Amino acid sequence: MNKNIGRNAERELVKILKSKGFNAVRIPTSNTSPNPLPDVFATQNNILLSIEVKSTWNSKVKIEKIQICKIIDFLLMFPMKGIPIIAVKFKGKEGGWMVYEVNPDNRESIEVRKDNCIPLDMFIEKIFHNRLVFETQATS
Repeated sequence: MNKNIGRNAERELVKILKSKGFNAVRIPTSNTSPNPLPDVFATQNNILLSIEVKSTWNSKVKIEKIQICKIIDFLLMFPMKGIPIIAVKFKGKEGGWMVYEVNPDNRESIEVRKDNCIPLDMFIEKIFHNRLVFETQATS
């Protein structure tokens, strides 16, 4: 991915997350950095998102093992609930922001396609629905 395209996608995602009530920040690092840093991280309440960001005209994108490990390892530094995700901006007529939730127990390369992820808005609704269900059960 062209570095400017990647930076612009990261900035756009931060702006979207902020509009949804998240505290979000882009971490401007080189992908070759050995540090466990995501492209973007966002928090709201006690939820921390560690995000690898991609932008593509293709119908799929491959996420390398090292990128998966970085977003998972970043979350291990914090006591709050963390969710490692891949956010992909699929460009084109049928495009939009899609989210693939990474299984923290699987640290292998993955292929993200439109058919194995969900729209960003749906992912955010899912987070808050699950949190509300948990809070309701905890207060019962």
